Amino acid sequence: MTTTTTNPTSLHQRWQQLRATQPNLRIRNAAEQLGVSELALLRTEPERIQPLRPDFAALFNLLLDVGPVMTLARNDEVVHETTGLLENFEHYPGSGMGLSTGALDLRLFFKQWRHAYAVEENGRESIQCFDAAGNAVHKIYRVGATKAEGWKAMVERLADDTAGAAPLEAAAPPEPRKPCADVAALRRDWATLRDLHHFHALLRRNKTDRLSALEAAGEEWARPLPVEALERLLQSVADDTPIMAFVYNPGVVQIFSGQVHKLARTGPWYNVLDPHFNLHVRTDGLSQCWRVRRPSDDGDVNALDCFNHEGRLVLSFFGARKPGIPELEDWRSHLDQLEDACAIG
Repeated sequence: MTTTTTNPTSLHQRWQQLRATQPNLRIRNAAEQLGVSELALLRTEPERIQPLRPDFAALFNLLLDVGPVMTLARNDEVVHETTGLLENFEHYPGSGMGLSTGALDLRLFFKQWRHAYAVEENGRESIQCFDAAGNAVHKIYRVGATKAEGWKAMVERLADDTAGAAPLEAAAPPEPRKPCADVAALRRDWATLRDLHHFHALLRRNKTDRLSALEAAGEEWARPLPVEALERLLQSVADDTPIMAFVYNPGVVQIFSGQVHKLARTGPWYNVLDPHFNLHVRTDGLSQCWRVRRPSDDGDVNALDCFNHEGRLVLSFFGARKPGIPELEDWRSHLDQLEDACAIG
């Protein structure tokens, strides 16, 4: 729950006390324990933050000139980190969307973004972007190969001390589930899909949410799998089949494309720990996974969708592919084998 009116001095003292007892606690988890937003905590330490003008299109255009960076997108259950060059960026002011393709593959929903700060923490520099309630939607980190002068110039161009006074709003309640009212109509719509990008329009037409649509679609299109399907799938494709891994929050979809290699479990977290891609999934925060099949002009496209306990989509896996190219047969085979293995136990 996000608190919008909190005495900064008192909050800072509470945060310091929490740090003393839990020195490895991340700021997102500290904010949750203290009942405030992440940005509310950051603002209690003005000496290490620089408010930035919330011109997010300008930010990404400037990032084109700073060299490689690490971008981090997350939700409560998944942390997704990609490192590389921002090579392409398009802004669509009418829709409030930004699009990056290439090594850093991003769908940016700027209408959900409100605040931006340059942050220094233990010698590590980042630019962090937040929604109206102060919840982090996207973070960009300077890495060893980032151009120091380019990064400095970017921060200086965007610096705006007046932006730090912008108030935080109360967090919006999560959208309720919307059970599908006309299952037959949804199945007809599904069977006539020709482009995966039209799936959101299908949900709107049928006035339903994503999980409810999967529940209504029938086994031809969507089959539930246990949560351990995620771990089994990553173990199956590692060092073998290139994938696409999508993480979702209201402000961004961040995508990795390529092979995964180093896998490890740390307590409740299952991890990919590769040089240019890190993925951390808190598997006890997932409630279910689904094997999903959608028709397209390029043939059927299969995915593994992962949902949290509130029924929100937090992570998806596809076989690596480009528009106009059929899905990898190896990817489909991995999903077939996964279904068989989960059915056995």
